[in-house]
Amino acid sequence: MLFCSPSRPGSCADITHARQLGLVGLLTDGPAVEILADAGYQGLGTQTGGRVITPPHRKFKKNGPEACEETHERRRKAHSSRRIRVEHGTASPT
Repeated sequence: MLFCSPSRPGSCADITHARQLGLVGLLTDGPAVEILADAGYQGLGTQTGGRVITPPHRKFKKNGPEACEETHERRRKAHSSRRIRVEHGTASPT
């Protein structure tokens, strides 16, 4: 297990909670690991030297260039395909 924190109210965003408890420092100074995170953790990748990997950020709200839309969708699906194993592992009953 990499990190375990005390419970906080659901109104606190996960990324805020992680920053307040020092997870960014642990990831930056700790072992070289790769963490596949959801979009709620956008921005932690740059703060942790690339150790937190999130789905690609969407640059265009509507009607973006077709090539950009296709690239975004391909990268998003690739990230989801890697992450689904983790999601299934944490969701399965023991």
